[in-house]
Amino acid sequence: MLGSCAAALAAIATRSALAEDRQPLREDEPQAREFSYVSDATKVDQKKFPDFKPGDRCSKCQIYEDGPNDMGGCPLFAKRLVAAAGWCTSFG
Repeated sequence: MLGSCAAALAAIATRSALAEDRQPLREDEPQAREFSYVSDATKVDQKKFPDFKPGDRCSKCQIYEDGPNDMGGCPLFAKRLVAAAGWCTSFG
């Protein structure tokens, strides 16, 4: 059991270290634009994105990975961090 706990802690530490090495995704990057990513979900145009619901944000998305300083990972934006308060069209 101790081995399992140690392995889990090592995986978490490695994941945190990798997250800290990643840079925040900028809204003007091509991939961010492809998914209409915004770093502040309160600024989503609800007329343009009718599926958006107030309160939706990256940190509530099924694929969001917790990270440092209100940022996290997202498989859609490899090697980048997204804002926990952000949103994109792949929210789910």
